Amino acid sequence: MLLMLLVAALVAGTAGLLAKAGGATVPNAILTGGAAFAGAVGLLLGLAHFLTGGQK
Repeated sequence: MLLMLLVAALVAGTAGLLAKAGGATVPNAILTGGAAFAGAVGLLLGLAHFLTGGQK
């Protein structure tokens, strides 16, 4: 679980920096990073659920 959150934070930071480098305002870059974080966590949780066969 911790590894998933670290990877999602890395994805979010990268997305925010790319958005800022692309000319977005700081608040917009933060929102972009947040959306990337949520998407990455959802994707990684779905992958973990699939790989464990749905067991808790």
